[in-house]
Amino acid sequence: MASKKIRAGVIGCGGMGTAHVKTLAEHKAFELAAGCDINPEALKNLPEGAPGYLDAKEMLAKHKLDLVSIIVPNHLYEPMVKLACRHGACVFTEKPFGHTLASCRRMIRALEAAGLRGWVGAQRKYAKHFQKARGLLRKMPLDFVNLVFTYFWGPAFSDPGWRGDRARSGGVAVIDSGWHALDALSWFVGDPDAVFCQLTFLETRRDIDNIAAVQLHYPSGTIGSAVISYTQPRSMMDFTFSSQRKNLYLGYGGLTLHEDHQETLKIEAEPNEPIFVTMYDELARAYRGARSAYVTDMHRAERIMQVVDACYRSAKTGRAVRLARKA
Repeated sequence: MASKKIRAGVIGCGGMGTAHVKTLAEHKAFELAAGCDINPEALKNLPEGAPGYLDAKEMLAKHKLDLVSIIVPNHLYEPMVKLACRHGACVFTEKPFGHTLASCRRMIRALEAAGLRGWVGAQRKYAKHFQKARGLLRKMPLDFVNLVFTYFWGPAFSDPGWRGDRARSGGVAVIDSGWHALDALSWFVGDPDAVFCQLTFLETRRDIDNIAAVQLHYPSGTIGSAVISYTQPRSMMDFTFSSQRKNLYLGYGGLTLHEDHQETLKIEAEPNEPIFVTMYDELARAYRGARSAYVTDMHRAERIMQVVDACYRSAKTGRAVRLARKA
Protein backbone atom coordinates (compact mmCIF):
# COMPACT_ATOMS: atom_id res chain seq x y z
CA MET A 1 0.00 0.00 0.00
CA ALA A 2 1.34 3.44 -0.94
CA SER A 3 2.44 5.70 1.91
CA LYS A 4 0.28 8.70 2.67
CA LYS A 5 1.67 11.84 1.10
CA ILE A 6 3.42 14.36 3.35
CA ARG A 7 1.45 17.62 3.40
CA ALA A 8 3.98 20.39 2.92
CA GLY A 9 4.04 24.16 2.71
CA VAL A 10 6.77 26.58 1.66
CA ILE A 11 7.69 29.85 3.36
CA GLY A 12 9.74 31.81 0.83
CA CYS A 13 8.70 31.00 -2.74
CA GLY A 14 11.18 33.22 -4.62
CA GLY A 15 14.93 32.86 -5.16
CA MET A 16 16.09 29.47 -3.95
CA GLY A 17 12.50 28.84 -2.91
CA THR A 18 11.53 28.37 -6.57
CA ALA A 19 13.48 25.09 -6.72
CA HIS A 20 11.85 23.88 -3.51
CA VAL A 21 8.37 24.79 -4.74
CA LYS A 22 8.92 23.02 -8.07
CA THR A 23 10.36 19.90 -6.44
CA LEU A 24 7.60 19.62 -3.85
CA ALA A 25 4.90 20.18 -6.47
CA GLU A 26 6.22 17.30 -8.59
CA HIS A 27 7.49 14.90 -5.92
CA LYS A 28 5.46 11.73 -5.44
CA ALA A 29 6.04 11.66 -1.65
CA PHE A 30 4.70 15.17 -1.00
CA GLU A 31 1.54 17.19 -1.45
CA LEU A 32 2.31 20.89 -1.82
CA ALA A 33 -0.64 22.31 0.12
CA ALA A 34 0.25 26.02 0.18
CA GLY A 35 2.97 28.62 -0.09
CA CYS A 36 3.78 31.96 1.50
CA ASP A 37 5.93 34.94 0.56
CA ILE A 38 5.88 38.63 1.43
CA ASN A 39 6.40 39.36 -2.27
CA PRO A 40 3.21 38.71 -4.29
CA GLU A 41 5.28 38.12 -7.43
CA ALA A 42 6.98 35.13 -5.79
CA LEU A 43 3.61 33.47 -5.21
CA LYS A 44 3.28 33.13 -8.99
CA ASN A 45 5.81 30.30 -8.71
CA LEU A 46 3.22 28.15 -6.96
CA PRO A 47 1.50 25.55 -9.16
CA GLU A 48 -2.14 25.87 -10.02
CA GLY A 49 -4.32 24.78 -7.13
CA ALA A 50 -1.81 25.59 -4.36
CA PRO A 51 -3.03 28.72 -2.54
CA GLY A 52 -0.59 31.51 -1.81
CA TYR A 53 -0.38 33.71 1.27
CA LEU A 54 1.45 36.89 2.21
CA ASP A 55 1.41 35.95 5.91
CA ALA A 56 2.91 32.72 7.24
CA LYS A 57 0.61 32.79 10.28
CA GLU A 58 -2.44 32.76 8.04
CA MET A 59 -1.09 29.91 5.92
CA LEU A 60 -0.28 27.74 8.92
CA ALA A 61 -3.61 28.51 10.58
CA LYS A 62 -5.61 27.50 7.49
CA HIS A 63 -3.68 24.36 6.54
CA LYS A 64 -2.80 21.37 8.70
CA LEU A 65 0.73 20.76 7.48
CA ASP A 66 3.10 17.90 8.27
CA LEU A 67 6.17 19.84 7.21
CA VAL A 68 7.17 23.36 6.22
CA SER A 69 10.14 24.15 3.97
CA ILE A 70 11.47 27.51 5.15
CA ILE A 71 13.56 29.29 2.52
CA VAL A 72 14.25 32.76 3.94
CA PRO A 73 17.32 34.70 5.16
CA ASN A 74 18.85 32.69 8.00
CA HIS A 75 18.21 35.32 10.68
CA LEU A 76 14.49 34.76 10.03
CA TYR A 77 14.60 31.00 10.56
CA GLU A 78 14.09 31.15 14.31
CA PRO A 79 10.76 33.02 14.32
CA MET A 80 9.48 30.91 11.41
CA VAL A 81 10.55 27.63 13.05
CA LYS A 82 8.89 28.63 16.31
CA LEU A 83 5.72 29.56 14.38
CA ALA A 84 5.74 26.15 12.69
CA CYS A 85 6.14 24.51 16.09
CA ARG A 86 3.02 26.24 17.38
CA HIS A 87 1.10 24.72 14.48
CA GLY A 88 2.53 21.20 14.81
CA ALA A 89 4.67 21.14 11.65
CA CYS A 90 8.16 19.71 11.27
CA VAL A 91 10.60 21.96 9.42
CA PHE A 92 13.13 21.81 6.61
CA THR A 93 15.32 24.88 6.11
CA GLU A 94 17.99 25.93 3.70
CA LYS A 95 21.47 26.23 5.16
CA PRO A 96 22.71 27.43 7.58
CA PHE A 97 20.49 26.54 10.53
CA GLY A 98 20.22 30.03 11.98
CA HIS A 99 22.64 32.95 12.12
CA THR A 100 24.24 32.01 15.44
CA LEU A 101 24.88 28.87 17.44
CA ALA A 102 22.59 30.20 20.17
CA SER A 103 19.74 30.68 17.67
CA CYS A 104 20.31 27.18 16.30
CA ARG A 105 20.00 25.72 19.79
CA ARG A 106 16.86 27.70 20.58
CA MET A 107 15.21 26.28 17.45
CA ILE A 108 16.17 22.75 18.44
CA ARG A 109 14.75 23.24 21.93
CA ALA A 110 11.49 24.56 20.43
CA LEU A 111 11.19 21.58 18.08
CA GLU A 112 11.96 19.06 20.81
CA ALA A 113 9.49 20.69 23.22
CA ALA A 114 6.78 20.37 20.55
CA GLY A 115 7.71 16.78 19.74
CA LEU A 116 8.79 17.78 16.23
CA ARG A 117 11.88 17.37 14.08
CA GLY A 118 13.96 19.56 11.80
CA TRP A 119 16.30 19.04 8.86
CA VAL A 120 18.66 21.31 6.95
CA GLY A 121 19.45 21.38 3.24
CA ALA A 122 22.87 21.47 1.58
CA GLN A 123 22.61 20.04 -1.90
CA ARG A 124 26.25 19.30 -2.72
CA LYS A 125 26.30 15.81 -1.20
CA TYR A 126 23.36 14.38 -3.17
CA ALA A 127 25.31 13.60 -6.35
CA LYS A 128 25.79 9.87 -6.89
CA HIS A 129 29.58 10.04 -6.98
CA PHE A 130 29.56 11.88 -3.63
CA GLN A 131 27.49 9.02 -2.21
CA LYS A 132 29.96 6.51 -3.65
CA ALA A 133 32.83 8.44 -2.09
CA ARG A 134 31.21 8.25 1.33
CA GLY A 135 30.93 4.48 1.07
CA LEU A 136 34.62 4.22 0.16
CA LEU A 137 35.67 6.54 2.97
CA ARG A 138 33.91 4.44 5.59
CA LYS A 139 36.43 1.67 4.81
CA MET A 140 39.45 3.96 4.58
CA PRO A 141 41.49 5.02 7.65
CA LEU A 142 42.44 8.64 7.10
CA ASP A 143 45.57 10.58 7.94
CA PHE A 144 44.77 13.81 6.12
CA VAL A 145 41.84 15.62 4.53
CA ASN A 146 42.18 18.63 2.25
CA LEU A 147 39.35 20.74 0.83
CA VAL A 148 39.18 23.75 -1.46
CA PHE A 149 35.73 25.23 -1.94
CA THR A 150 35.23 28.45 -3.88
CA TYR A 151 32.02 30.12 -4.90
CA PHE A 152 31.51 33.40 -6.72
CA TRP A 153 28.76 35.71 -5.53
CA GLY A 154 28.99 39.03 -7.41
CA PRO A 155 26.73 41.14 -5.14
CA ALA A 156 29.31 40.78 -2.35
CA PHE A 157 31.24 43.56 -4.09
CA SER A 158 28.30 45.90 -4.65
CA ASP A 159 25.08 45.27 -2.72
CA PRO A 160 25.33 42.24 -0.38
CA GLY A 161 22.03 43.09 1.32
CA TRP A 162 21.38 41.30 4.61
CA ARG A 163 24.44 39.06 4.11
CA GLY A 164 26.61 42.14 4.54
CA ASP A 165 25.08 42.81 7.96
CA ARG A 166 26.86 40.49 10.38
CA ALA A 167 24.16 40.86 13.02
CA ARG A 168 21.69 39.27 10.60
CA SER A 169 23.86 36.90 8.55
CA GLY A 170 26.30 35.78 11.24
CA GLY A 171 29.09 36.09 8.67
CA VAL A 172 29.63 35.12 5.07
CA ALA A 173 32.47 32.82 3.94
CA VAL A 174 32.31 30.36 6.84
CA ILE A 175 28.66 30.25 7.83
CA ASP A 176 27.05 30.77 4.42
CA SER A 177 29.22 29.44 1.60
CA GLY A 178 31.24 27.33 4.02
CA TRP A 179 28.19 25.41 5.23
CA HIS A 180 28.25 23.35 2.03
CA ALA A 181 31.86 22.34 2.70
CA LEU A 182 31.46 21.76 6.44
CA ASP A 183 28.27 19.75 5.94
CA ALA A 184 30.01 17.52 3.39
CA LEU A 185 33.03 17.04 5.67
CA SER A 186 30.78 16.15 8.60
CA TRP A 187 28.97 13.64 6.41
CA PHE A 188 32.21 12.12 5.11
CA VAL A 189 34.48 11.97 8.17
CA GLY A 190 32.53 13.10 11.24
CA ASP A 191 33.07 16.12 13.46
CA PRO A 192 36.38 17.69 14.53
CA ASP A 193 37.42 18.20 18.13
CA ALA A 194 39.57 21.27 17.49
CA VAL A 195 39.46 24.18 15.01
CA PHE A 196 41.87 26.95 14.05
CA CYS A 197 40.75 29.59 11.55
CA GLN A 198 42.12 32.68 9.84
CA LEU A 199 39.99 35.07 7.78
CA THR A 200 40.46 37.75 5.16
CA PHE A 201 37.87 40.45 4.46
CA LEU A 202 36.81 42.41 1.41
CA GLU A 203 38.81 45.62 1.01
CA THR A 204 35.67 47.66 0.46
CA ARG A 205 33.49 45.80 2.99
CA ARG A 206 35.48 44.93 6.09
CA ASP A 207 32.41 43.26 7.62
CA ILE A 208 32.35 40.55 4.94
CA ASP A 209 34.66 37.59 5.55
CA ASN A 210 35.84 36.67 2.10
CA ILE A 211 38.29 33.78 2.53
CA ALA A 212 38.60 31.33 5.41
CA ALA A 213 41.63 29.09 5.98
CA VAL A 214 40.61 26.42 8.47
CA GLN A 215 42.68 23.75 10.21
CA LEU A 216 40.77 20.81 11.69
CA HIS A 217 41.71 18.03 14.09
CA TYR A 218 39.60 14.91 14.48
CA PRO A 219 39.31 12.55 17.46
CA SER A 220 40.81 9.71 15.38
CA GLY A 221 44.00 11.75 14.85
CA THR A 222 43.09 12.74 11.29
CA ILE A 223 44.10 16.30 10.44
CA GLY A 224 42.33 18.49 7.93
CA SER A 225 42.83 21.69 5.98
CA ALA A 226 40.08 23.67 4.26
CA VAL A 227 40.12 26.87 2.21
CA ILE A 228 36.71 28.42 1.62
CA SER A 229 35.97 31.52 -0.44
CA TYR A 230 32.86 33.47 -1.29
CA THR A 231 34.22 35.68 -4.04
CA GLN A 232 36.62 33.66 -6.21
CA PRO A 233 35.56 33.72 -9.89
CA ARG A 234 35.62 29.93 -10.19
CA SER A 235 33.19 27.54 -8.54
CA MET A 236 34.85 24.36 -7.27
CA MET A 237 34.68 21.81 -4.47
CA ASP A 238 37.77 19.62 -4.46
CA PHE A 239 38.55 17.06 -1.74
CA THR A 240 41.64 14.98 -1.12
CA PHE A 241 41.35 12.14 1.41
CA SER A 242 44.66 10.45 2.19
CA SER A 243 45.93 7.42 4.05
CA GLN A 244 49.31 5.74 3.77
CA ARG A 245 48.19 3.50 0.90
CA LYS A 246 45.09 5.15 -0.54
CA ASN A 247 44.15 8.55 -1.90
CA LEU A 248 40.64 9.55 -2.89
CA TYR A 249 40.13 12.65 -5.02
CA LEU A 250 36.60 14.05 -5.25
CA GLY A 251 35.14 17.05 -7.01
CA TYR A 252 32.20 18.26 -9.04
CA GLY A 253 33.50 16.34 -12.06
CA GLY A 254 33.81 12.94 -10.39
CA LEU A 255 36.11 10.89 -8.19
CA THR A 256 39.31 8.86 -8.56
CA LEU A 257 40.80 6.37 -6.12
CA HIS A 258 44.51 5.54 -6.01
CA GLU A 259 45.92 2.53 -4.15
CA ASP A 260 49.68 2.19 -3.81
CA HIS A 261 50.05 5.02 -6.34
CA GLN A 262 47.96 3.24 -8.97
CA GLU A 263 44.54 4.46 -10.14
CA THR A 264 42.06 1.72 -9.27
CA LEU A 265 38.72 3.48 -9.69
CA LYS A 266 37.38 6.42 -11.66
CA ILE A 267 33.77 7.62 -11.68
CA GLU A 268 32.63 10.63 -13.66
CA ALA A 269 29.80 12.82 -12.41
CA GLU A 270 26.46 12.22 -14.06
CA PRO A 271 25.30 15.32 -15.96
CA ASN A 272 22.18 17.15 -14.85
CA GLU A 273 21.49 14.99 -11.82
CA PRO A 274 18.19 15.88 -10.09
CA ILE A 275 19.85 16.57 -6.75
CA PHE A 276 16.84 18.50 -5.38
CA VAL A 277 14.66 15.47 -6.06
CA THR A 278 17.19 13.22 -4.33
CA MET A 279 17.33 15.63 -1.40
CA TYR A 280 13.57 15.48 -0.97
CA ASP A 281 13.66 11.69 -1.42
CA GLU A 282 15.94 11.54 1.61
CA LEU A 283 13.84 14.06 3.51
CA ALA A 284 10.74 11.92 2.97
CA ARG A 285 12.63 8.87 4.23
CA ALA A 286 13.82 10.76 7.30
CA TYR A 287 10.35 12.13 8.01
CA ARG A 288 9.01 8.57 7.95
CA GLY A 289 11.66 7.42 10.41
CA ALA A 290 14.50 5.97 8.32
CA ARG A 291 17.72 6.40 10.28
CA SER A 292 19.73 5.64 7.15
CA ALA A 293 18.53 8.82 5.43
CA TYR A 294 21.51 11.10 4.90
CA VAL A 295 19.69 14.42 4.96
CA THR A 296 21.23 16.60 7.69
CA ASP A 297 19.06 16.48 10.80
CA MET A 298 18.87 19.27 13.36
CA HIS A 299 21.41 17.65 15.70
CA ARG A 300 24.08 17.29 13.03
CA ALA A 301 23.23 20.84 11.98
CA GLU A 302 24.01 21.92 15.55
CA ARG A 303 27.40 20.19 15.40
CA ILE A 304 28.17 21.94 12.10
CA MET A 305 27.14 25.24 13.65
CA GLN A 306 29.52 24.53 16.54
CA VAL A 307 32.35 24.31 14.00
CA VAL A 308 31.17 27.56 12.37
CA ASP A 309 31.08 29.28 15.75
CA ALA A 310 34.55 27.92 16.62
CA CYS A 311 35.92 29.26 13.32
CA TYR A 312 34.78 32.80 14.07
CA ARG A 313 35.98 32.63 17.68
CA SER A 314 39.35 31.30 16.58
CA ALA A 315 39.75 34.02 13.93
CA LYS A 316 38.95 36.66 16.55
CA THR A 317 41.37 35.37 19.20
CA GLY A 318 44.11 33.91 16.99
CA ARG A 319 43.91 30.65 18.93
CA ALA A 320 42.63 27.18 18.28
CA VAL A 321 39.25 26.33 19.79
CA ARG A 322 38.57 22.90 21.25
CA LEU A 323 35.09 21.48 20.81
CA ALA A 324 33.45 19.58 23.63
CA ARG A 325 32.42 16.06 22.71
CA LYS A 326 28.99 14.93 23.84
CA ALA A 327 28.84 11.82 25.97
